[in-house]
Amino acid sequence: MFRKTNWRRRLASLVTACLLVGVTAAGAQTIAGQISGTIVDSSKARLPGVTVTVVNEGTQATRTAVTDAQGGWVITNLLPGTYTVEAELTGFKKTRRAGFILNADGRLTADMSLDVGGVTEVVDVVSALGETVNRTSGEIARTIDGTQVRDMALNGRNYLQLASIIPGAALLNDDSLDLTTSLSTTGQSINGSRGDSSSLLIDGGTNLDSGSNGSQINNVGLDFIQEVKLQTSNFSAEYGRQSGAAINVITRSGTNRLFGSAFEFFRHDGLDAANYFSPLDTAGKRIKQRLRFHDYGGAFGGPIMKDRMFFFVGQSTCSCPVSALPGARHRMGGRPCAADTAFSTIGRKATSCFHP
Repeated sequence: MFRKTNWRRRLASLVTACLLVGVTAAGAQTIAGQISGTIVDSSKARLPGVTVTVVNEGTQATRTAVTDAQGGWVITNLLPGTYTVEAELTGFKKTRRAGFILNADGRLTADMSLDVGGVTEVVDVVSALGETVNRTSGEIARTIDGTQVRDMALNGRNYLQLASIIPGAALLNDDSLDLTTSLSTTGQSINGSRGDSSSLLIDGGTNLDSGSNGSQINNVGLDFIQEVKLQTSNFSAEYGRQSGAAINVITRSGTNRLFGSAFEFFRHDGLDAANYFSPLDTAGKRIKQRLRFHDYGGAFGGPIMKDRMFFFVGQSTCSCPVSALPGARHRMGGRPCAADTAFSTIGRKATSCFHP
């Protein structure tokens, strides 16, 4: 009886593991990209049998492929990052090109030409860093990298504000703190679609509240984002859950280099001017709405085993007590009573902050 029970437990564990692997692979379909190309010689004749190596510059993860009879090659399931492509064949100089920036679900073309010479001779070509033209698919998409995300002045520290700066977007709600504290996704319309029709993803997994489709599950901290990809048209069917745009947030991961940060962002009504249309108090001064917004935390990443295993951790806490509409005493110039003030405990309950 013991052996039979133990066998059943092992079988159940195996089935569970297979299901988890399947779910992970399905989720990775919207993260991983590919690099492909064609290898030719100096006379533009295509070269079969060339060994092509793709190396992730951050983690040194390596993938190889061999060109076919037409000199073509493709390597799929590559995580976002910066890559170096090497090509070598006996009788030709080894050629290396660096600086290929692969975005989430990106498709890069890396065509190369080999010169006659010894394999010990190496030709290094440093590619220009920047956005590479997609010549493989017809999707219309924009990618905002992590440096841009962290350097932009996003009011309320809400990454969804990035969706309002792309072509075809119309702003529906300019109250950024309202959107941040409510986790709402309805702040913009893209290409004429409804505000709640965009698909929000984190590392390929859905980030929409299934009960409403109008709010996020997590508001990802800006310091935890590697890039944000916004696909607005002609993207593949795997993004077809919603009729609007597909917004995919890729979180940061560790590399062979230790890195970290600590931050504190705040807003205070003492630094703000009073609204021109606010009522006057007894002294004739305009009444300002109380505002205390704090977003603080840190992030740290690096290697566990060099070239093999990495880690990245982060913590972000938000607190935003804001005043409600002025009460009767406040409108008359007196101090607001407790009933006149409402508090948003979104950060204190950690409902809007993402902890990867």
